[in-house]
Amino acid sequence: MYTERIKTIATENLSELLGTTSLQNEDNLYDLGMTSLQAVTLMIALEENFAIRFPHTALNAQSFESVKNINSVIQTVLVK
Repeated sequence: MYTERIKTIATENLSELLGTTSLQNEDNLYDLGMTSLQAVTLMIALEENFAIRFPHTALNAQSFESVKNINSVIQTVLVK
């Protein structure tokens, strides 16, 4: 539902790291080189863009592993 927007935000925040401007929904961002610090930076950018706060239960590596996982968490937050 929000995948294109998430891809844009991730690409903007991780473009130097990823070395690409094209992400697939299933790409593992950690396998592409994202560190935990970069994941936090991405999380903050997502929170600002979507005007949300990720719940503590979503603050784990798996939640930010891929666009697909991020999308799932954001959908859950926005439905509440």
